Parts: sequence; C-alpha cells; structure tokens
Amino acid sequence: MSIHKKAFDGIFTRLHHDGKLVRPRNLLVREVENFTYRLPPYVRFQNYACRKLNLSYLKREVAWYLKGDRHDTSICQHAKTWQGIVNEDGSINSNYGQYIFRAPVDASTFWGQRAFDKKITSQFDNVIDILTDDKDSRRASITILQANHLLSDTKDVPCTYSLNFRIRDNRLNMSVHMRSQDAIFGMGNDAPAFSIIHEMVMNALKPAYPTIELGEYFHVADSFHVYDRHFGMLEKIIEGDEFTDVVVPKMNGPEEVKFLIEKFDTDAVVPNNFEFSKWLKDV
Repeated sequence: MSIHKKAFDGIFTRLHHDGKLVRPRNLLVREVENFTYRLPPYVRFQNYACRKLNLSYLKREVAWYLKGDRHDTSICQHAKTWQGIVNEDGSINSNYGQYIFRAPVDASTFWGQRAFDKKITSQFDNVIDILTDDKDSRRASITILQANHLLSDTKDVPCTYSLNFRIRDNRLNMSVHMRSQDAIFGMGNDAPAFSIIHEMVMNALKPAYPTIELGEYFHVADSFHVYDRHFGMLEKIIEGDEFTDVVVPKMNGPEEVKFLIEKFDTDAVVPNNFEFSKWLKDV
C-alpha cells in the first residue's frame, strides 16, 4: 500500500466508524468533532476511483489563490458552488490568497512599525521574517477567518481559521485549523492547496536555512464531515476502492516561490527550471 493511500484510508475509516449523524442547516451529515489528521511530506491528493481527483480544477484553484484578488470571480466558471456565495460587491471571501499573499485593504490601520521598516506586505512575508529572526518561533501564523465574516450577512464564511508554521529538527511543520471541512470535496482540494503553501514557505526559508526540509502537515477540523449524498462513496473507500497516486514536481527554491507569488498566471512564461510551475500551468 502506498503512503498516500494509507494516509487517506485511515482518515476515511475513522470518519466512518466514529461519525455521528447531525443536521447543520438541515443538511444531514456524518460528523466527527475535533478531528485531527497528519499528512507526511508531499502527501497531498486523495484520488479514488469513486472520487476521482479533478486535477485541472485543483490547479485553477491554486492559481486563483496565488493571484489573491478577492474580486476575481473567474473560479465560478470552473465550479458552480462559488456562484452562490459571491458578495454583493462582487468579492469572494474564501479566496484564501488575499489573506496569505496580499496586504489587507486596511493594512495601514493595524500593521505596525516593524512591518513598515521591513517592507512586509503580506502574512506570507511575515511568516518568513518571523522564522528567519527566530528559528524556534511559535508566532509564524497566517489568519484567514475574520470577525467581520461572522458578523456580516455574507453567505461566504471562510472555513479556515489559520495556518501556523514551526521549524523543529530542521524540518518545517505546518498546522492548519478549520472550523468546518467536508471530507470528500473539501479536503480533496484543501489538503493539496495547503500542502503547496507549506512547500512554498519551506522554499522561501532556504536563504536562511539552506538544508531545511518539509515536515509534517497537521490538521484540525472542529467539524469534519461527509454529506449524506456521499455516504455510499465513503463506504466504497473504506471497503478498499482503487487509489491512484499523483506525482508532482518539487519547487525549485525561493526563486520559484517568488515567481509563483508575483508573476504566475495562465499567460506567464515559465522559466525552464521551474518544473512545479509548468505542472501547475498545465490544465
């Protein structure tokens, strides 16, 4: 059994065995509260015969995050679910890239002198700066869910609270905390996207720590669940459904990370040595 299949089989088996039936928003789900899982380095994709990975869509979602434009609704062309949660002003709260890679609109009101002096313009930059200054820091966090999301009338409340990064034993570990995660299509897109961000942070730290390696991805979901329409799919998975590994080129250091954040889009010319970017662009 591959390390990829073993990781995801274990997650689905626990959900099936421990899940309880509840009805949030009157939608029947099998749920486990305070669910945790770990993914080894570079283990990203669940790709079962009954839940075949839509790799082209996943690449488009990651590219959409990299752009980080809250008013970019192009993702609606590739997944209908986004169409129903666009805000009245044409923005989408759950484009995580706006929180990770771009400065918030009101940055000047709460970003301090340190950020100004060091020319920190995003939470991603801040994580790199914190860990460069203090290798053992516990403060290298990126926050996504904001109070205004919960206090407004929006239908689009981000499912993710935060990402935290720590260097231990020369390995970059990442913890992701979500308030809610759908095990079938939610995790199928979330885990790869967060894993890619994990790899980006690790590569961006290489000027400070040339031998740093990718560590574990640790995930917490307050509500980890599967919808009733996917109960049959869940049973097929735990009964041993066929699984196919997906192989992805690794990123080529901090230069490729900079390219992904600053220049990557579907029309960008990718340098020959940026194999990950070529893979991401090939949809």
